[in-house]
Amino acid sequence: MNIKPLRTEPIFVKPSDFNNYTGKDINLLLHSNSNESNKANLFFVAIEDKLLSRIDMMSFRLSKWENLSPYQLECLQKAIIYQAEYVLRNSDLSTDSGYDVGEGEKIDYDKLQKIAICGASIDILTVCGLINHVIQNRRRTIRLF
Repeated sequence: MNIKPLRTEPIFVKPSDFNNYTGKDINLLLHSNSNESNKANLFFVAIEDKLLSRIDMMSFRLSKWENLSPYQLECLQKAIIYQAEYVLRNSDLSTDSGYDVGEGEKIDYDKLQKIAICGASIDILTVCGLINHVIQNRRRTIRLF
């Protein structure tokens, strides 16, 4: 069995893209960890993987990730940046248990899943056709990376 190592480099958004678009240095926004030299890349790999998986789960995507039009690629990059800012502000809600220690209650799972993805990311991905709720007579595209 030939197992490939996990990706450690983002595909669509590099830390420098985040800096150029937002004017913020991602390395200063992230908490320290044991992999200081690569923490920004690993952060964007996680954001990309979770966002692309969520799109695949909630949509009938018609384009392969490798064959996006320039407009779709720009929209995807912006959506990843919006999601990164959302996670930095609110933490990663997609992995949150939903338990509120202060209130002593658990947030409904469905509500937590609805707020796990940034609204601006969903909007821009819908506008450019990467989130599509219409079934067409085509084979569904799977992600290969």
